[in-house]
Amino acid sequence: MTFPFRSTQQPPIESYFQEHFSDESLKREAQRAGVLSALFLFSTVMLALLQPFLRADNLMYLPGPIMLTVAPYLVGMGIYEWGIRRLFRQQLERHQDLPTFFKFANATFEITSISFILLIVSRHLGDPLLVLNSPLAYIYLFFIILSTLRLNLWLSAYTGFIAGAEFIGVYFLIAKPGLVEPYLEIDMFLHLPLMFIAKGGLLILAGMAAGYVSRQIRQSITDTIRATETEQQAVTLFGQQVSPEIARAVLEQKGNYQSHRMRVAVMFLDIRDFTKYASHETPEDVMAYQNTFFGIIIRIVEQYGGVVNQFLGDGCMITFGAPVEVDNPAEVAVEAGFTILKEIRKAVTDELMIPTTIGIGIHLGDAVVGNIGTETRQQYSVTGNVVILAARIEQLNKPFHTQFLVSREVYESLTNPPETVRALGPTVIKGVDEEIELYQLF
Repeated sequence: MTFPFRSTQQPPIESYFQEHFSDESLKREAQRAGVLSALFLFSTVMLALLQPFLRADNLMYLPGPIMLTVAPYLVGMGIYEWGIRRLFRQQLERHQDLPTFFKFANATFEITSISFILLIVSRHLGDPLLVLNSPLAYIYLFFIILSTLRLNLWLSAYTGFIAGAEFIGVYFLIAKPGLVEPYLEIDMFLHLPLMFIAKGGLLILAGMAAGYVSRQIRQSITDTIRATETEQQAVTLFGQQVSPEIARAVLEQKGNYQSHRMRVAVMFLDIRDFTKYASHETPEDVMAYQNTFFGIIIRIVEQYGGVVNQFLGDGCMITFGAPVEVDNPAEVAVEAGFTILKEIRKAVTDELMIPTTIGIGIHLGDAVVGNIGTETRQQYSVTGNVVILAARIEQLNKPFHTQFLVSREVYESLTNPPETVRALGPTVIKGVDEEIELYQLF
């Protein structure tokens, strides 16, 4: 009977630059709207607190029509910007950026709202041009400065352009033909068209400057995301050859992963009768079987925080506790071993692979972990007697007719030993002078 094989393949590495940059852009947009909302609401409070001082300066008419115009505008814009902030936060949760058209439309509305209020307030002043020299006109600058957070040169330049153009347009709409005598020289100077055209031009230049700053911020964020993406790809590609944990540890130390001693549990796993099977099958079928088998092993080992150090064709070496330290590596290794046995049986039952029997051996002890080799060629390695003994323990499954053997060090580390455990007593290990005590877990 032929059993189908399910090959475990790594998904292609996809650039996540666009998604991450979009998220970063949405964060900045939300920040910008939040700051504007706070500024408008703060201005409303300050305007209310300044009323007594305005009365003391004989500006009694300000609390009248002007206050009824300015105060609702400040409150309304504060609420509007808060709503915009909430919208961007919602889009951030969905990882969906808003269309650029919406951002240009929003910038147009924000700037035009200032111009509209300036026109209304000018109607209540004896000299309408005073409104263009009032604090209200400086709101243009807040929008231009904070447009840098939009990370778009053209949006910032556009904000400055329409601010300057509308400022000049408001001047020509409210300017009177001439001054009523007698007038002071300063009055004539402040009413010159060139003065207001120059101010509008400065707003346009401010938008261009904001666009330049915005582009620099965007480039900095782009470089950061690109660097992170490159590192992530390196971890993914390198991790396919070793493991993601080892890849990160090596990359964090820029390849100079110094050897050090760690307490580890080493598991050796062997496929029974693999050589006999491989001799009667095509290389393609053998590789498909290995991919299915090791796909199960890798998934479970990663689930329990272990690392597959070596693939041995008909088995593998697995480490728990290095390079990432684990509180009780022996217990984690035993739990992973039972899960492997369970998942292998399930895969056979589901006809995802041919009937497979494995042997598992685990030993606990100190090992030296780190890179070995030369400057041109290095390899992450776990060395020590614990590795040799773990391999020998696994090999004893055959003469004992068992599937899961552990040393006394592993057994004594278990907080809740399985009911199937059975002591095998002192056992002679090839190449080891002293006998070691073995326990059968399954």
